[in-house]
Amino acid sequence: MADQRPAASGTQRRVQDRRGYPWASGQNAPSRAARNSGENKAFNLRHQYQGDRFLNEFAIDYLQSSYEQSVINGGDYGRRYVIFRDDSPTTPGFQYSINNREATVFTAGGRADSQFLEQKSTTIRNDLTIPDLSWMGTHTIKMGAKYSMQNYFVQKDFGRNPTFTYDIEARPEINGSRTIPVSVDLGVAVPPADADNNVIGLYIQDDWQITDKLELNLGIRWDYEDNAVNNDYRTPDSIRNMLAAIQNLPSYDFPSYFNPADYISDGDRPAFKDAFQPRFGFSYDVFGDERTVLFGGAGRYYDRIGFNFAFDERFKPFQFNKTIYFSNTGGLVGGQQTVAWNPAYLTPAGLDPLLAASPGAGEVFLVKNNFEPPRTDQFNIGVRQKFGQWQTALTFAAGHTEGESAWYIANALTETGGRFNGPSPTSVGFPQFRNTIFFQNTDKERDYKAIYLTADKPYNAQDGWGFNLAYTYMDATQNGSRDNGYAAFDFDYNVPSQSPEYRSATDERHRIVASGTLGLPADFLLSGIVTLGSGLPYNVFNCPDAPAGGPNICWNAGNPEKRAFLPGLNFAYRQVDLRLTKAFEVFGGQRVEFIADAINLFNFTNYSSFEGSYTSPRFGAGTGVFTPTRSFQVGLRYSF
Repeated sequence: MADQRPAASGTQRRVQDRRGYPWASGQNAPSRAARNSGENKAFNLRHQYQGDRFLNEFAIDYLQSSYEQSVINGGDYGRRYVIFRDDSPTTPGFQYSINNREATVFTAGGRADSQFLEQKSTTIRNDLTIPDLSWMGTHTIKMGAKYSMQNYFVQKDFGRNPTFTYDIEARPEINGSRTIPVSVDLGVAVPPADADNNVIGLYIQDDWQITDKLELNLGIRWDYEDNAVNNDYRTPDSIRNMLAAIQNLPSYDFPSYFNPADYISDGDRPAFKDAFQPRFGFSYDVFGDERTVLFGGAGRYYDRIGFNFAFDERFKPFQFNKTIYFSNTGGLVGGQQTVAWNPAYLTPAGLDPLLAASPGAGEVFLVKNNFEPPRTDQFNIGVRQKFGQWQTALTFAAGHTEGESAWYIANALTETGGRFNGPSPTSVGFPQFRNTIFFQNTDKERDYKAIYLTADKPYNAQDGWGFNLAYTYMDATQNGSRDNGYAAFDFDYNVPSQSPEYRSATDERHRIVASGTLGLPADFLLSGIVTLGSGLPYNVFNCPDAPAGGPNICWNAGNPEKRAFLPGLNFAYRQVDLRLTKAFEVFGGQRVEFIADAINLFNFTNYSSFEGSYTSPRFGAGTGVFTPTRSFQVGLRYSF
């Protein structure tokens, strides 16, 4: 990562720390809403030159994209009203534990969080095509280069507006009041990240027409990033010393899958230089009449790691969320040391000294020094066959992905368990860090197999109709973290190799999409799309078939219930959309088109989530619904 230098003054003003909250204005408690806004700016310049025996295309692209989550009424402190749970229902009376909460009833006041993210990139690319080179056939050579200068600016003000928690039931065992808070939470300011990254891409490809029946496509691509994962980030001494203290404990050593030396950086992380990606493809026209064509291909593709993943390494250790607990008289209450409540704590002048004296703890995230980006090897083979006006295709595809990143727990007690029971930073004298140490693991893998069948009859005015059918069968499995790559945490297994292989969350086994167009009298056109699917899987909890050594969960093992679409034809997902159009020619060759849409015409209910507890009487019942429900819309399109 680049050093944390100040942003330009204009940007800095937009995302400056909002710690100076003007509470004393006596505002009422508005909704704790946040205003999300984004801004995109882009332009491109392109130049194309056609020579006698080549075509050259040169382009410069600029992109500025930003996202800002600002807080409406951020000057008003937040209020959270909760119901506390009896900590020991079998004991007479209400047993109060400050962290045992039943539910949050509602929140009010200013929201706690805001953030600003901005990406800028200037990309220069050049592509050269040289056709009709003769040697054992005809070659078309394509080659190109790309250079992109990228900048990322990220400021996350998490918890920067204080949030007070209140007992909505005003229990006498707690504070006996809805106006005396139980606690207040506040996050400290963390400097923004301002990082530069240079990206280079090179490729060359040969489209080789060996005969009038056989063509080969041979190519290779190479990509490079000079600052993909905090390359010039230096691990703070506090984290180095904490890891050394744990490793030097006489009765403990980190599990074999975590070596601290692989994660401690001196600011000289090597950039990955081996992203070579060969590609191969072929097509063979069996009879030379373009009616029966065999085709296939294979290739390797490298992906990028999201900037936000590596950002946690520099941000999380210093993102202290401080909590102060209150009671009427102070002392030990509800299992926690408390401060006697004073109304002055509702003002910055009263609360700031308490917060300054309160300890905070961040989280340790460790990125691997010799990190390699994830890669996928893909393969497909198929046949295209023409029957009259119908074009059909059958394709078999497969893919294998390795090297996906996820966060795992480094300070586990043993090789296979005790993820939350190993020595913690606090136990070796580093209370500024929380108990769990996260490290980047890249052993996650995915496998994908699919069959695609398509049949297409294009619409033409003479026939007055057209039709397209696409059927997909897929089988997708993976190991490791079960969050679909969004947060990438695994708290259930020590490392991916210890987790079972299971269905991916996107593994819909069967899907049919049929579309058609029909010409009607008076030049009306009726078109429609029918979408049918076997549905996405869901997790089964309290599962009797769960693998030994892990939680009693069968990941993505639940299949949604299917319902009738037509007699004998049942699917979990069903949707029918229709569109009626009529075009009118107006003066000067201009055109106006009337459009009427019916979306989800039969108002099918398509569930997006399900009751997953195997022991529940409602097991498998839908709990969330995909949109849209049945709706209609009309419009006009004008073209000239």
